[in-house]
Amino acid sequence: MKIEKGCVAVITGGGGGIARCLAQALAAKGCNLALVDINDDALNENLAALSEYGVKTTLHNADVTSFESVQALAAEVLAQQGKVNILVNNAGITLQKSFENHTMADWQRVIGINLMGVIHGCNAFLPALKKAGQNEGAHIINMSSMTGFVGLPNQASYSGTKAAVRAISETLHAEHLHENIGVTSVHPGAIKTKMILATLQESDDIKTAEKSYKMVEKIGNSPEYAAKRIVSAIEKNEIRIRIGKDAVIMDILKRFLPNSFSRKISKLTAKARTKNQ
Repeated sequence: MKIEKGCVAVITGGGGGIARCLAQALAAKGCNLALVDINDDALNENLAALSEYGVKTTLHNADVTSFESVQALAAEVLAQQGKVNILVNNAGITLQKSFENHTMADWQRVIGINLMGVIHGCNAFLPALKKAGQNEGAHIINMSSMTGFVGLPNQASYSGTKAAVRAISETLHAEHLHENIGVTSVHPGAIKTKMILATLQESDDIKTAEKSYKMVEKIGNSPEYAAKRIVSAIEKNEIRIRIGKDAVIMDILKRFLPNSFSRKISKLTAKARTKNQ
């Protein structure tokens, strides 16, 4: 779809780093914004960075794990913005724990945000998106990950939910393209945000988690670059995008050398655990 002045974009996880940059990139095109998060302080921080663009920006506190909360959010956004052209299901967390050390509460939490948050968002906003599709056009962005291509160690819940998001996005694309609703599954590699820091102390191996964060800070792409790619994906109606060389390499290796790649990861994991014992 063509992003024109007056379009309305809803961004969940609207207090985060990618959300901030994406909101600015969309605002630069004249897109009005509805930013959604459970952290009001983070929302207000990102709001301050949008003042120069002169677009209508509304802030919404909602829990994406609750369908009732997201239904109420959809009604609130429509009441304040009048329509919805773009939905960005961006809210997400990662827990760096082995499968063995994941509690059932851990699973429920990650699935609730990463997976059910996407399902709730798509379901609640679909009527508004279908209406927009009859006029200017509509688009759904679902944030997956390069871990949606392969199950990585200490990322069982994250990899699992992101793989599900990828599959659901493909289904939505097939079912709603004829209604002028595009759907893109976004697969970022390492991006320089504070996502790991948010749950760092919950890791069952904090030293390894800290190393992962430092590696992301060293090799990761900027959230500004990620936002630019996402905006382009909306305008070109891409079914999926990979952000970063690491995401591209991960996808290619898993696609063409699935068994060898998985064995290599297993050997590296075993070696690392032996070293830490």
